[in-house]
Amino acid sequence: MMKNQALKAVFFDFDGTIANTEKLSVLATQQAFESVGLPIPVAQDIINYQGVPIETSFPKLSERQLSEEKLKKLFQLFRQAYQNNESEKNIKAYSGIPELLQQLVQQGIALFIMTSKKSAVAKRNLKLISCDQYFTDIYGSDRVVAFKPNPEGLLQALSEHQLLANQAVMIGDATFDIDAGHAAHMKTIAVTWGSHHLATLEAAQPDSIVTTREALADVLLPAHG
Repeated sequence: MMKNQALKAVFFDFDGTIANTEKLSVLATQQAFESVGLPIPVAQDIINYQGVPIETSFPKLSERQLSEEKLKKLFQLFRQAYQNNESEKNIKAYSGIPELLQQLVQQGIALFIMTSKKSAVAKRNLKLISCDQYFTDIYGSDRVVAFKPNPEGLLQALSEHQLLANQAVMIGDATFDIDAGHAAHMKTIAVTWGSHHLATLEAAQPDSIVTTREALADVLLPAHG
């Protein structure tokens, strides 16, 4: 459990934590791979890699080694397909999340996004689900030197916003989020409604595991649960 009086900042992963983007990620990835003539990855493999940048995941999803040129084309096609299919149908805030974000801000807690997608994409997606106004800052893969599970992004954000690690918590649906939070000496909360299954999350040993948005609210704001 978090000590409410010490909590000053909450870092959220986006995909699988704030919003359900599985359909969009699978669609854009499969379209990109098909466009360059590569075997199309299965949906579950794509979902398992949500939370890491495509620069890391796509070479692993491919059945053969790809040239720099082909990888660059693949990334370009994915981003194009992703943006073309961004809609309320394909990106949905999980029920209860917007209300929780509002509660946290009302309690004077600063909110941040720490995501593997580009910052501009995260901003677009947050605006689409009407949650952009709650966040102090967004850290996408373009703003950090090393991606999750490396803690560099979290440490950078703590430094830039004059926060201490023991004043913050990292929340995510994947082990990458939990490992990054641990490495940054922050409290960690795993949510079970995203990409990684409960047993996988348990192995990462987060400080808390929550299965509902109500439970997440109770952990973050116990006095208001």
